Amino acid sequence: MKSHGKPHIDNPTGRLTPSVPGPDSRSPSSILSIVADRPDNSDDPKAFYGRLKLLDRSMCLFVWLVSLFRKSTLCEGRDRIGVIKLTAMGDALCLLPSLRELKKAYPGSKVTWLTTQRINPELFEGLPFVDEFFIITPSARGLLDLLSFLWNNPMDVAIDFDQYYLSSELIAYLWSRGDSVGYRTPLKGRSFALPVEYDREKNEKLVFYDPVLALQGGLDQRAALYNEFSPYLPEIINGYVPPPNLQRLFGSIRKDTPVVAIYPGAGRGSLIRRWGIEKSIVVAKKCIEAGSVVIFLGGKDEGGYKEVIRREMSSCSGWHDLIGSCKLRDTAYVFSQVSAVISNDGGLLHFCDLLGAPCVSIFGPGMGVKWAPMAGGILVERNELNCKPCIIQYLAEISDVCKTGTRECLEGITPEEDFEAYQELLKTSSVRH
Repeated sequence: MKSHGKPHIDNPTGRLTPSVPGPDSRSPSSILSIVADRPDNSDDPKAFYGRLKLLDRSMCLFVWLVSLFRKSTLCEGRDRIGVIKLTAMGDALCLLPSLRELKKAYPGSKVTWLTTQRINPELFEGLPFVDEFFIITPSARGLLDLLSFLWNNPMDVAIDFDQYYLSSELIAYLWSRGDSVGYRTPLKGRSFALPVEYDREKNEKLVFYDPVLALQGGLDQRAALYNEFSPYLPEIINGYVPPPNLQRLFGSIRKDTPVVAIYPGAGRGSLIRRWGIEKSIVVAKKCIEAGSVVIFLGGKDEGGYKEVIRREMSSCSGWHDLIGSCKLRDTAYVFSQVSAVISNDGGLLHFCDLLGAPCVSIFGPGMGVKWAPMAGGILVERNELNCKPCIIQYLAEISDVCKTGTRECLEGITPEEDFEAYQELLKTSSVRH
């Protein structure tokens, strides 16, 4: 078993003040969606990704054709910058600090983010560094609507932040008329005027920063610039007012009492990443015995855990179940208020860096060095297994089932180890934010 703290950067408590207009001095981001009245199967991850991949496979020939006309240099214009990140919410949260840096580099530009409903774009409305969203669906009608938008709204430059979708590469080329930036991998990168090498061993937040640096001509200085890069992004809850139930909850907890948020889920499309609700409950009881207050977090995908938690925790006091009762910004607010977080490898994990919440990250089949929070946390995973990471394609696609049939990468992580990691975090973090 391998656990280590602060695995990625040396200045985890750095706080940046964005040099971009604040949300009070500008209009909320527009969400342009001419497909909002049509279902896109966004509630069914497998159906959604299946349609997206079907669309993606049809792009191979077109990407090869446009690559024959690839530009060797970018134009100088930066007034209109297109950003592409199609899925998913966790990736989108990791991308946000780099979009802030993009806007800081080009404060007079208009930044348009082209994406899908799978990132929950309503969470990002009003951010001061994204001016506009366009939401597409992976369908024949959605494709026609997209082509119309690309033709009528050309960009000076388009940055493709998707790591493996060919469709996003083609979109970037068409949207910018060839002035595009994106990752070079075995799967994609033929048509970009400015291709950027994709690093599989680097934290994804820094990977997302690389195209921004490349656009500015700063890749040669990236080692020094990484040290100045901060994932802390409190703007995501700027202007947010917590609902009465959350105000009462945190108002009822003494300020000198540690509060830990436990996220035992991982989304319907990532069940293999779940450590196990029974183990999470064992950790919760240990935290309560040590004098902490426990808050269980999750969405509708974790709704089945509520009865288990109620039954197993009935003899304890000092715990609260918010699974299924919080919107995403409510969850972000909770992360900003707690002393620490204990989380599976899932979408909500990426709120930790953004809100400054120290985290015990539990990684099984995924790659902790790549997806765990960058700052102020402890990573718990087993790296000595030959089957890890459990990746079936070049980048980040994980099988629905354990290929060894053992789930050893998660079964070998004990509640005692996670609790010890939580206690270690409390020694270096403030009791309450």
